[in-house]
Amino acid sequence: MLVPADVRYAIKPESHGNAFYLVIGQNRRPWLYPDLYYANLRSQEKSDAIPGIEMADFDLMALAMAHKVDLDSQGRLLIPARTFDWTGMKKEQPLTLLGVRDHLELWDRNDWEAKRKALLEQSAEIAQRARQARQTP
Repeated sequence: MLVPADVRYAIKPESHGNAFYLVIGQNRRPWLYPDLYYANLRSQEKSDAIPGIEMADFDLMALAMAHKVDLDSQGRLLIPARTFDWTGMKKEQPLTLLGVRDHLELWDRNDWEAKRKALLEQSAEIAQRARQARQTP
């Protein structure tokens, strides 16, 4: 997958790194974190000798299933085949790369268009729920 030039230029090797970590996000989409940012996220997490089942499951999802992927000299990422298997995405389908807060997400283009339309139709309700979530301690 070709990473657009504007995304590549926004990534600073000295602070973000030269590669990405690909994890399966909560929405079952591939999420990409710059490698140094991902390492910082991992180091901030509390580590217990015997974590609870929820934390152990999260660690399996966010750490054990993570893959380091490098940008090649032409600005492309090689997405592991098992990522497509795990997420139900098809290699043959066009992909859309989205910037979402602190990571990039890969979406099947048709799925993204359907989601985008649904978000636009529900924008007032989504904004209200977000305001309520910010106000809840």
